[in-house]
Amino acid sequence: MKLKFKRCIEELGIKPILARVRHPQTNGKIEKWFDTYQRFRGEFESFEEFVQWYNKRPHGALKLEQLESPQEAFWNRLPVEAKFRIGVRLFGW
Repeated sequence: MKLKFKRCIEELGIKPILARVRHPQTNGKIEKWFDTYQRFRGEFESFEEFVQWYNKRPHGALKLEQLESPQEAFWNRLPVEAKFRIGVRLFGW
């Protein structure tokens, strides 16, 4: 893992989950993401547009009754300290 990336996720309180080599069962979430990308990519002008749509749409694996999107789930579960560090980095608070 690259040092800069490792430092960044540590500062944000994110713990990486590494998958075993040649063991697709441990890669289920990313495999599902790629499946969704393959099915919908033709409907978007760019990869960035797809990512925006993907992160802002409700997901069945999340709080569907509240129509929680991945972006909302991420921010709702992120510790306050990490949110503050992100604000400092982005806006120099």
